Parts: sequence; C-alpha cells; structure tokens
Amino acid sequence: MTRDQHPAEWSQAGLALPPPEAWTRIRVSLWLRGSMGLVALIALTLAAEAAWLAWTGDPAAGVPLAATALYLGHIVGLSSRFWRRPRPSLQPGTLTATPDGTTGVRFGYSGWSYYWTTSILLMTELFLLAVAAGAALSATLVGAVVALVAGVLIVWIGWFLVAMLRLAPGGLIVAPTGICHRSLTSSHFLPWEAVVTITADWIGTPIIAVKAIPTPDIRVRRYMGRLGSGELRYWPFMVIRTGWLASNPIIVDHALAFYHAHPELRGELGTPDALARIGSGQAVGHDPP
Repeated sequence: MTRDQHPAEWSQAGLALPPPEAWTRIRVSLWLRGSMGLVALIALTLAAEAAWLAWTGDPAAGVPLAATALYLGHIVGLSSRFWRRPRPSLQPGTLTATPDGTTGVRFGYSGWSYYWTTSILLMTELFLLAVAAGAALSATLVGAVVALVAGVLIVWIGWFLVAMLRLAPGGLIVAPTGICHRSLTSSHFLPWEAVVTITADWIGTPIIAVKAIPTPDIRVRRYMGRLGSGELRYWPFMVIRTGWLASNPIIVDHALAFYHAHPELRGELGTPDALARIGSGQAVGHDPP
C-alpha cells in the first residue's frame, strides 16, 4: 500500500469540490438533537458528582456514576460522528490490491468510528454480564428468564464484535473492474456494468448510495448471515455511511461519480495518476447544487 498524495492537498481538494445538496442541510430532528444534548448533560453531571465523591474521600461510591458517565459520553460521541454533516478530512486515499487481484484506490474506515463502537459494545457486554450474574444468583424464575435473555444478547454482541474486528479495517476500493465495499460484517462488490448512478443521500445518517441493477457478477458475502447484513438490506444498491470513512466523504462521492461517468479513465484507478487526479480536485462527478 502506498501513499502518493500529501494529506493537505486532499483537504484542499475537498474544500474546492461542491458538496452534495443532500448533505448541506441538517436532517437530524430537533427532538433527537435535544435528546442527545440531555444525555450529554446527564453524563457531565454524573462525572462531576463522581469527581466530588472522590474529592471528599468516598471514591468507591463514585465508581458507578463515573462508569455511567463514561458510557453515556461514548453514546454521544458515536452519535455526533454519524449524524453530523460530512466534514473535510486529512486522510488521503491509497493504492491497494482488491480481492480479485487488481489494484484500486482505497478509502479506509476511520479508527475513531471503530473506537466509539467497540467501546460501547464492550461496556454493554460488561453490564449484561453483571445483570446475568445477578439474575442467576437470585434463583427465581424471573431471574432465570432475565439471565437467559442477557446471555443471548451477550453471545450476539460478542459474535458481532469478533466479526467486526476480524474484518477491520473496512473500506471502499474503487478499481478498474468495479467498486468493492467491506463494511463491518459483510463485503459487497459491484462491477461498473451494474452501476446506474451515484447519489449522496440521508438514511438516518449521511450516506453515499451506489444504485445498481442485479447482475451475475455482483458478489456479496455476509459474515453473520442475515443477522448482521446491515447495509446489504438495500441490495443490489451499495450503501456507504459517511461516518465510517476516514477520508473526506465529499471527495469519495465525487470520485465514484466521476469514474462512473468516465469509463475511458477507469484504467488509471490502479495507478498513482488516479490519486493525483482525485487529490487535486479534478475528479468532479457532480455539478454544484
């Protein structure tokens, strides 16, 4: 894997490219934003109370408060990353090999997104383990049911975590043969012949949608079966949530649309020429909104 473009050049290219209209408006409801603000306020209050208890000589009493504040803070952090409008990033694309042996431009997933998600799931696992242990020790029918439900959730979350971390880091590869997207628990390949259009949209969070028609060359692999299919429920469309991308989503969106509109230039996707074109802001795939 090589890095042929200075990160600052990629940031300037993203600022020069016109943002998609779908991303220029905040679509998160006022109620949801207010709820996250309240959760953030609760987290700060609990953290302050835990600090006060530690200062007054009773740190043990503040441990549950601090743990709850940490959990709520991570919920707010993850939500903020995915609900916000896409922002410029210093992370450039790289050249890398595709699963079929060709070379393409890769836009990787962000380590911060993995951090927020993994931390929340691990803390949830610890909480469920405590609930399951307490319910089992109660030696009652209700306790047994609660322990069983908690146990099922522990196994599912653990399975998801293992699958996600085994496939990490995910990313998007734009190659001469097509587009390959490896998400948290699945992979999806679309040949260029199947792609109809590239659009920026909002489905709960900002996304890039690669709209396609079913063809025999489309390849999909689900590592958790239907339970963890995620964005594959939109098959044959490919859905990339911008909150996972380390690179500037505006650059990625334009690059996809540009090479879809210019099949004669797709051969350069396996060379530094593609990095130079994308990084300099010359891969413009959409008109200004």
